[in-house]
Amino acid sequence: MHNQIDLNLLHIFEAVMMELNVSRAAERLNMTQPAVSHALRRLRRITNDELFLKVPSGVSPTPKALELWGPIREGLVHIRLALSPPSFEPFSSMQTFTLAMADYSVALFLPKLLPILAHSAPNINIRIVPNTNINAAKLLEQSEIDLAMGRFYRSTVRLRVQEIIGDRYICIMRKDHPLAHKRLTLKQYIKADHLLVTLTGEATGLVDKQLREMDLSRRIALTVNQFTLVPELIAGSDLISAIPLRMVERNPFRTDLHITELPLKIAPAFLQMMWHERSQVDPAHEWLRSQLFEIVQDLPTVTIP
Repeated sequence: MHNQIDLNLLHIFEAVMMELNVSRAAERLNMTQPAVSHALRRLRRITNDELFLKVPSGVSPTPKALELWGPIREGLVHIRLALSPPSFEPFSSMQTFTLAMADYSVALFLPKLLPILAHSAPNINIRIVPNTNINAAKLLEQSEIDLAMGRFYRSTVRLRVQEIIGDRYICIMRKDHPLAHKRLTLKQYIKADHLLVTLTGEATGLVDKQLREMDLSRRIALTVNQFTLVPELIAGSDLISAIPLRMVERNPFRTDLHITELPLKIAPAFLQMMWHERSQVDPAHEWLRSQLFEIVQDLPTVTIP
């Protein structure tokens, strides 16, 4: 096999693996689609495998393609670094980064990121688009975003995921709520009317999964798709809500709320950063990821008063 292959074929294989679409791979390579298809036919003969199967969105890699992807990717990375070491100068860069974030991530990171940009990278632009956690992988695959922040339960071999910060869920209610200022029992909790933050639109969350395992359920009276709305809505209603503690810490309605522990164990709300393999060694992308990670290290620990 190695006597019949050349770097151009590996380069084309890489582009198709990254785009999972022959037309987009051709655009990425500045080639015609027939030329890319011809190269794939050569690779199929060499590997004795189909490598890519047609699907509605483009192509899907076979197990053999996935097996080859790791060593081919790493080899091309080393070759490129040896021939043309990349460089990036933040202060003079005029790059635009598009990030998929929910309001929780925006509230945590942007107040810290903007001063960094103003001082170290004044001409870099940031674009924020909505993140529902289920749309991020598709946006990354199609090169529509550079990075996503959220909680990602499904990814692919082409996507890198890194946990960057953990938060814990607490229960909030208005200060004069009948359940306030005393230990909240599980029985009281499930009988209350609940507000759920759901980025996907589904009226179910981590709490409901835990309750189902206990053969219990609760009434979700209201769902919203923004964390920042929750404290104000809770402060003016009889609803209660389980949300990450950091979301309440600096909210202007914080003083109108009673905060207490949940009467059941819920897994921490780990925030993850996800990006495409194509950006792994890109110096500009590495710089942005490092800035976001440093912001996390400086965030104070929060506790229930």
